[in-house]
Formats: sequence, C-alpha cells, structure tokens
Amino acid sequence: MNPLQLAVRVLRADSRSRASALFTMLGVAVGVALVVWLAAMPGAIQNRADRESWRSQYSVGGPEQPANQPLLIVNTYDDVDGERVHRFDVATLKPGVPVAPGIPRIPGPGEVFLSPALADLAAKRPPAELAERFPGKVVGAVGDEALTHPDELVAIVGHAPDEMPSGAQARADLARPEHGGHPDGLLLLLSQVGLIILVVPCLVLVASAARLTAARRERRLAALRLAGATPQQVVWMTVAETAVAAVAGTVLGLIIGIPLRSLTARIPWEGGTWFPSDFTPSPLLVVAVLVLAPLMVCLAAVFGLRRVLHQPLGAANQHTKRAPSIARLLLIFGAGAVFFVGLGMAQGRDGTTTYVLIGLAAVAIALVLVGPLVTSWVGRFFTGFWRSPATLLAGRRLRDDPKAAFRASSGVVVAVFAGSLALTMFPGLEGRIGFSDGTWRDGVIVAESYGAQAKQVAAVRSDIAKNGVTAPVMAISEGSIGAKGDKQLRSAMVLSCTDAVKIRPVDISTCQQGPAIYVPRGTRIAPGELVFRGFGSRGAEPADIALPAQVPVREYQSNGRGRSTIFVDPALVPQNKLSISSIAVVTTPQNEAVARTAVLRNAVGASIYSNGAYDSHGDTLLGDLRRVTVIGLAIATILGGVSAGVAAAGSVVDRRRTFGALIAAGTPTNVLVKALRREAMLPALVATVGASVAGAFIGAGLLTLAKGDLVLSPWLVTPAVLGLVVALLAAAACGPVLRKVTARAYAEE
Repeated sequence: MNPLQLAVRVLRADSRSRASALFTMLGVAVGVALVVWLAAMPGAIQNRADRESWRSQYSVGGPEQPANQPLLIVNTYDDVDGERVHRFDVATLKPGVPVAPGIPRIPGPGEVFLSPALADLAAKRPPAELAERFPGKVVGAVGDEALTHPDELVAIVGHAPDEMPSGAQARADLARPEHGGHPDGLLLLLSQVGLIILVVPCLVLVASAARLTAARRERRLAALRLAGATPQQVVWMTVAETAVAAVAGTVLGLIIGIPLRSLTARIPWEGGTWFPSDFTPSPLLVVAVLVLAPLMVCLAAVFGLRRVLHQPLGAANQHTKRAPSIARLLLIFGAGAVFFVGLGMAQGRDGTTTYVLIGLAAVAIALVLVGPLVTSWVGRFFTGFWRSPATLLAGRRLRDDPKAAFRASSGVVVAVFAGSLALTMFPGLEGRIGFSDGTWRDGVIVAESYGAQAKQVAAVRSDIAKNGVTAPVMAISEGSIGAKGDKQLRSAMVLSCTDAVKIRPVDISTCQQGPAIYVPRGTRIAPGELVFRGFGSRGAEPADIALPAQVPVREYQSNGRGRSTIFVDPALVPQNKLSISSIAVVTTPQNEAVARTAVLRNAVGASIYSNGAYDSHGDTLLGDLRRVTVIGLAIATILGGVSAGVAAAGSVVDRRRTFGALIAAGTPTNVLVKALRREAMLPALVATVGASVAGAFIGAGLLTLAKGDLVLSPWLVTPAVLGLVVALLAAAACGPVLRKVTARAYAEE
C-alpha cells in the first residue's frame, strides 16, 4: 500500500483526523485568499498610477518653452459638493498630438471632454453651477482607461493658444510615459506593511489548523515507525495526508478571492473606489500560490516529525520535549537590527523599502519564535511560587511543552504587534494631512491666476450679477515690500483694509481713513524709501515700485492662525504697474457654486482655493487612513482570535488522554477549565506587552519613512488589553471541548 492510499484510509477511519484535515483546508483557504488579496494590492495601486500617469509627465513652463512642443496645458483642481474635480485646459500648436488610452483626442477650441461621472453631475445641476465652468460643447468622454477610479470627476477643456494663461506648460503629448506612473507613496507603504503584518497571522492560522491533532498523529506515526516503517515512508505518508487538505484549501482560497476582489474595489481611497480588475492577481502570482502554499504546509508538517523520525519511542510515550534555547532571544535583536539598517538604507541614497519590509517580516516572525522561550520562563515562575492547583497545572504545561502552550497566543501576539504599530503611526500620519490654517475667511474662494487682466475681473463680476447673486469680487496683486536695496523683503498684497477684512481674518477696528500700509501687530519695517515688488506674470522679471514718502504704517490684529501679510492700499501704487495675481470672491453656501463657475469661465487655468474644499479633501484623506487602519486591525484581530481558539481547542484534543486520566483520578472539571484559561492568559500577559513595545518601536521607525511626527498616545495600551481579552475568549472555547472528555477517554486512548 502506497503512502497516499494509507493516508486516505486513515482519514476515512479516524474522525479526528478528518476534522483536522477539514480545519487545515479551511485555514489554508482563508490564508491563501488573504495573501492573494494583499499581494494584489501593490499591483492595484500601480494600475491606478498608470492610468493617471498621462497627467504628470515632465513638462516645461514659462516664456522660454521650446518652440517644438505642440501642446500647452494647465492642470488645476476644482470642487463641487465636496468632491474634487481634476481639470485640464489645453491648446494644440500642431495637429496629431498623441494621447493616452481613454482620451479620444486633444479637444479643439470650444470643445470639452468630461468623465462620465462629471457629465452626469453637470446634467443634474443648473448650468450656472457647474456646466458653464467648461465653456464649449461636450464632444466626447474621458474613458475608464484615463481615470483613477470609476467615479472620478475629470474635465479636459480645449482652447485657442492665445487664450491660454502665461503660466501654461508646454508638453510633447498627453500620453502615458513608457516607465509607467508613480504610485501613491503612502498607500503603497501601507499596503506593503499590511501585507507583511497580515501574512504572519495567516501562517499562524494555517499552522494552528494543521496542528489540531498533532500529538495524536505523532503517536500514530511513532507506532508505525516502531512497527518497522522507514522514515521515508512516514514522511511521504505525512505529505500525502497533509497535501490533500492543503491543495483543496489552496484552490478554495483562490475561489474565495474572486468575490473578495469585488468587495475590496468598493473601499474608497482619495475620494473614489477602484475598478475590480485592479485587484486581479497576475498569472505568476496564482501559479506561485498554487505551488508554494501546499509546499509550505507540507514542509511544516514534515518539520514537526523530527522526534518521530529520530526518537519514535519518546514520541510514542509523549516524553517531555526539549526546552527552547535561550539563543532564541537573539532573534529579536537580530531582526530589529535588520529593520533599522534597512530603514537607514531607505532614507539614504538607495531609497528602496525592500530591506525595511524584510526587517519588518523578521521582527514579526521573531516574536512568534521567541514566544515559546518566554512561555517556558513564565511556567517556571508560576510553578516555583504558586500553589493553586489550576495555576500549578497551567505552569507545568507552560514549562514542559512551551511550544504547544504558546501556539494559542502566537496569533494574538502578532495582532497586538500590528495594532501597536498602527496606533504609533496613525497620529503622525494624521498630522501630515492638510487642513485650512485660517489664512482666509470661510466662504472666500481665491482663484490664483498670474497675469489675469482687469477685463477678466470685470467679466467675473458681470457673470455673477447676471445670475442674480451678490458676491464681492476683489482683484489682488501680490508681491513683497521693504526698504529700497534691502534683500529681505516681506510678503505683501495690494488690497485696501476694508477689502482685506472681508477675505482675511483681520480685526475691522484697525481700519482708518486715508491710504496706509497695514502690518501685523509687532511687525517692524526698516526705515528708508519703501518699495513694492510685484510678482508679475510667471517668468517675468519683477519690478520695484517706489511708494510715497512718509506713508502711514498701521498695525492690525490677526484673528487667524495662518500666515499673516502686509496690506498696501491700492491708492499708494499706480494701477498700471500692477499685475493681478489672484481673484477673491466672498460667497455664501448658497452662491458658492455660481461664483466658482463665473471665475473658472473667465479666468482660464485659474487654481481655486477655499477653506471648505481644502478641509473636505483633508477629511477624505483622514477617513481613508482610518478606514484602512481599522480594516487591517480587524483582520489581524480576527485571524489572531480564530487561530488562538483553534489552537486552544486543539490542545484539549491533543491531551485528551491526559485530561481523561486527571478526571479519572478525581480532578474536578472546573479546575481543568481554570488551568486552561490561565495557560492561555499567563504567556499572553507577558508576550502582548513585549509585542506592544516592539510594535511601537517599529511604528516609530516606519513613521520616519512617511515623514510624520511621532505622537505618543494613551491608546497605545489598547492592543495589549484587547489581546488579553481575545486570549481569554479563545481559552473559553476550550470549556465545551473539555466537558466532552470523560474518564473513558483514558482507556480509549
């Protein structure tokens, strides 16, 4: 009889072996589904970056643009109902400009391409609120191949070359670059960290399921060895028995991954979801999983046969196993050294995160490998100082078989490590997200349009009034002010005090009669002849404008927390020497959309800012970050809890003969239940604290890659507390299994 036939016969005859095979199959299926999903995430991020790569190709701006560049383009952002609109104003100088997939062609003057979501939105709203922002006729659509996500709002507006602003950039085409796009660095880092952190609990779950009846199988195989079976026969029988469940679980995991991809595509990031095709794993990944997943499970099973192969008599009699070596403690320091060396390389010239991820994986694995050593120490401590029957039973188990005892805590330890890492990184990443700083008043929209003309400002006022809206419109000339010949000039803008208080958080009581220069309180201007240097059009050489002598300088109190500036009254500067750099409109929630439309319709290529839109984008990013963190921690916690429950229940099945003997000797069942709970809680108490500390250190290191500031929070203790709760709940699962064990179990075994 060959090993496969013998393995099949064992599965048919032994119900517990069938249960172990079933749990192994389910564990492998869950692990494979999650691993394939996580492994597809970096590819999905790259797919999104490739689709939008046509937007950020290298371009040359300013008056010295190469004459042979056939395309002028201005890339700006707009906002509608809190959603970001990506707008491109373009003009062609030559025909036949190449375009990216999803873009029919370069629109000509008066032609517009809208993404499907933007076209639907424009059709549902009054033209003055959205559609008129894109002057011309909609002649085509921006296809999915050119969008980052299905509901993205994108507009490509065609113009004549002389309509383009002076800041337009020259480009050779609107096609994708050959090297592909540059993915979102933060999302890519989070996906890679998540892949490493969640793969380890997946492996722990698979190992816990595969070891569900490990002791029973070890005794059975040891009996075969003592009966004359060769080591090769035992190994091949184990491989055959394990491969049946591993292959079935791998195939099932790949099937489960199909609907999982559709669910993942609904998770938003940066204001939009994903295309389900983004998460389609590559054929190479599928083949690798089909080969490696069963191979790893079989190797793990064979690796556990060392005592059966070399000491079959000891395995048959279940002699005490060798205690873990103290050398395991060096694994933590070695893994930490690998991580921080990789961190230094990533921050240096190399810039690659490969070694950082290797170090991260090494730390997570080292925590699992060091766990049995800590468990052994905990067992020695409690057997030496405690005399409670339940505690003594638990301590002896921890001391005599720390590897098996720690197995129930290993998944929880990794989950605590992941939680501590995430809660260390999250506050720092949150600080990177931009929100309005109070530089402008709420309700003010500011359109930055260097080189705008007075007639454009007048057209904006006319369009706003035409729609029956009252909204003050102000032309702003920005520049700097200081003493003539002084190289250190201060930021300034030409704006009257009464207009400044409408758009900036300035104390209105400071405005007085007559033209003057208004400076933030405590600001000193060097004495001498003052000049104002306007920014002018992009690329133009700024010119100094002398201000009248003995001009009054008055202080004002800023009520905002943003940057302050100096206001120069327009009466002090000749208007024919100024260049309008931005247009500000004071709006209300009811008329903001109309005001935006009026500005964008008349100021081609204007970049619009408002506190509401900026804060809305910040809220979107913050929500994305929180959502990704919660999903990752939930998966890690569930995996850790399930693996802990499976391992704890498996420990009862493995020790069925021992518990049967104790019950036959008169040991109360409630004492054994207490012993099982303490057996799960005692190592978890120490291991989760160590995992929390390790997670905090690793999270602080990863935070330096994300350019965030370390912010310590009391919430850092949460993962350790939750880990202990999960370990306790997993230990509670042993009760029902233990109550099925009777004194007859000893005789049956």
